[in-house]
Amino acid sequence: MNPEPDIVPFIIPLCPKCVAVKRHVSEISKERPEFTVKELNMLTNMELALKHGFLTGLTMLVREKPLKEVVSKLKIIDTLSHE
Repeated sequence: MNPEPDIVPFIIPLCPKCVAVKRHVSEISKERPEFTVKELNMLTNMELALKHGFLTGLTMLVREKPLKEVVSKLKIIDTLSHE
């Protein structure tokens, strides 16, 4: 059984703010390869998104902890560091 990824961003296609989140997550995975990432399309994974209370983009799970309104790489790294 595969362990859960460290970072699971919920992305809405064509969302400009989601593009920034994708860029942050991509940079983190390059800088810190020990963190695993699994990007999910929010529109095709709506049931899982709603399970975590996600109603809009800029949301993700970081080590299974819901983060809403994620706008900075630093916030993601900080959450990873405190888990």
